[in-house]
Amino acid sequence: MAEGDSAPPWRDSGATQRPLGLPPGGPLYGYAVAEGLWIPGPKARVTAEREGWARLGEHPARPRILATHDEGLLIEPVGAPPADAVAAVLAWPEGPPVLVEGRVGALLQALPGQVDPARALKKLGLKRGAVDRLLATPLRGMTRLGPSLGGAVGPWLREAEGGRVVGLRGARAMGSGWRAVDLVAASWFADEELIEVHAQGLDAELAEQAWQLTRLRWALEELVLGDDPRAEIWAKESVEALTRAVTQVRVTLEGGPPWLSPRLWLPPDGLVSPARARAVSHLIHGVSVGGAVVQVQMSPPIRVGRRPPHREPLSIRRRRLFSRWEEGVLVDEEGLYSATPEALADRLVRGLSGVVIDGTCGVGAITLALARRPEVTQIIAVDLHAGRLELARHNLRLYGLGSKVRLVCADAREVIAHSPADGLVLDPPWGGPGYDRTAARAESLGMDLLGVLRHAPQDVVLKLPPSFVVESLPGVWAPEPMVDDRGVLKLLAARSASLAARLG
Repeated sequence: MAEGDSAPPWRDSGATQRPLGLPPGGPLYGYAVAEGLWIPGPKARVTAEREGWARLGEHPARPRILATHDEGLLIEPVGAPPADAVAAVLAWPEGPPVLVEGRVGALLQALPGQVDPARALKKLGLKRGAVDRLLATPLRGMTRLGPSLGGAVGPWLREAEGGRVVGLRGARAMGSGWRAVDLVAASWFADEELIEVHAQGLDAELAEQAWQLTRLRWALEELVLGDDPRAEIWAKESVEALTRAVTQVRVTLEGGPPWLSPRLWLPPDGLVSPARARAVSHLIHGVSVGGAVVQVQMSPPIRVGRRPPHREPLSIRRRRLFSRWEEGVLVDEEGLYSATPEALADRLVRGLSGVVIDGTCGVGAITLALARRPEVTQIIAVDLHAGRLELARHNLRLYGLGSKVRLVCADAREVIAHSPADGLVLDPPWGGPGYDRTAARAESLGMDLLGVLRHAPQDVVLKLPPSFVVESLPGVWAPEPMVDDRGVLKLLAARSASLAARLG
């Protein structure tokens, strides 16, 4: 349907008026017809929306436009807002990293927005000299550059056919914009801190500078145009972060077990940037390790803020589990949750050799790690679930590592008791997502671990929850906290005394 001066197609056509529930700046109602949804607006807005969607190219959040008119756009059928708008934003493709440099004032002006930053800053009670100094401050930051909705996320998003999530505002869309803009907007609407999500794969200090600048721009818009009291809080926090005099913080870990090394997160002297200090606190403060709660202490004290959830795009999480995920790795729901990330699985099986039993094979993550070790000559991979063994068989074939693996559908206790072996790996059930995060013990796991260990070979590796009390195991064990590339403590590896001694 071409543009024209005729009456809008939804008038006198039986179209159903539908409240859109959009934020200020969006139309109040749409008009549902058989083909989809008409979104009305004056000609200038319609043109801006259409041009914005065109700038997005093949971005998954771009709705299919079925027809245009001077007073509206007909888009594909859409439903309710997504249950998790943040997850929808994180699922969008990431662009390449980009270094941004300039004066704070010029960079603020370049970000999407309507208000004048200098005037808005004065609403915070800053004197003219302080505003001028802030705007003249040089800034180096880092974000990712790619197609962006320009912050039109959260309540602007709707579910479309096939599980896609599309936007209902294209005027702000950019073919090449900062990812920080959409993430800051998602953070605002969800009231969830996403600074560490933004920093994934980037220099942490540079990423924080770009984040705080973007956050300040968003807060200034809300301060002038909205009425949310968070706007002033956000703006003041970001101004403080951009002008902070503290350049280093000494961080120490207290209260954890003696075998928990601060070097997993900190340099030997404990001196880090404020951004890194906050990240370390979010990663480990208040976490029970080996049954003892870790406390992060900082000198000088800095404001840490609420711990953000460990969010990341699903595609990255899957590649962390299996580097060849896109080639057709198969898992079930339990496997996606419980499989050991590939890099950690390789570290978990260090030192094992000869014939090794994987007593809890699942979809094959640890079996694959064993098969990658030339010192391991044969693997007996055991699981009670025949379906998961078939998934493991497929994954071994995909990696080309099945030649020295024998898959056995049986009870691990029987296989261990009757199969001579040099080593054993066990990943006993922790109890699902609700496992004991305070002080898990051998008797609380979903396996008769003590009974299994009576028949185990000399070299044993156990994959255990971070909160596991190692003293609940019989004999002497060497625990190793295992941290992924984000610094997240994922598990404890407990090695039998003989294996630990050989590894040093």
